[in-house]
Amino acid sequence: MAKEPMNASDFDRLICTIRQETNSHERKLHYLYTSCGYFNAEQAARILYELPRPADKVAALRILEPRLCRMTCREARKIVEAVSIHNDRLIALDCVKRVLIDSQSTLGEEYSLSSMIYENDKSRARAIQQTVRSDVADQVAAGGHQGYAPFGTLYTQSRPLLFNLYGDIQKQTEEMPGHGRINILPTADPTVIPSLYTGHPSYAYPPDIAYADVRSYPGTSGFPAHITASSGYPGGAPPLGHHSGAPAPTGFQKLDEAHIAY
Repeated sequence: MAKEPMNASDFDRLICTIRQETNSHERKLHYLYTSCGYFNAEQAARILYELPRPADKVAALRILEPRLCRMTCREARKIVEAVSIHNDRLIALDCVKRVLIDSQSTLGEEYSLSSMIYENDKSRARAIQQTVRSDVADQVAAGGHQGYAPFGTLYTQSRPLLFNLYGDIQKQTEEMPGHGRINILPTADPTVIPSLYTGHPSYAYPPDIAYADVRSYPGTSGFPAHITASSGYPGGAPPLGHHSGAPAPTGFQKLDEAHIAY
């Protein structure tokens, strides 16, 4: 959930309370500590300008650190420049570094370094901003070599980043584990319910064709045979002997035509 800054009326009331406190500097910090709400860059800078002592500014920065809204480096420069001592400006940058949204860009880094006076402070400010950068995880490791596993190498088969051989760099990044489209394995759909008994024939296969349907003899339609007047001759199974056969013999044509059972 994004933090919303304090509305203008409540913030003006807080500024008036801090400004009217002239007896104790600790009371000014107490009013800030007990206030409710979050602050943007402009509001935080105005609070720092109301505190005259440098030590109070640093204490106020520690109070404001968990209550700052998201801001750009250009907006955060107002908070850093509200501190007069150059060493304290590094503390101010350390307090606001976690809410910067463009600290990883070159322009945002230039805005952050522009508020520092000395070259040594600029180097230290760059080191402070490096603590919240995460651009290493967004790059494809170069290589393509086979590493020795006991050495604990992370990328033993990393992509060599040669786009002439392996395609676009962005496409290579999308193909890395943890990047790109998430592929989910398809779930199996059996379409038939398996049998309750293990010895039962599988429902997944159609029933086999009967033996008589596969090897039926000409002129028959199953067992027992039903002889009709229109049955052609010869028909039926081969004869079992000289005078008998099944189920329509071939040696007694007249008897078959007369439908005489023998």
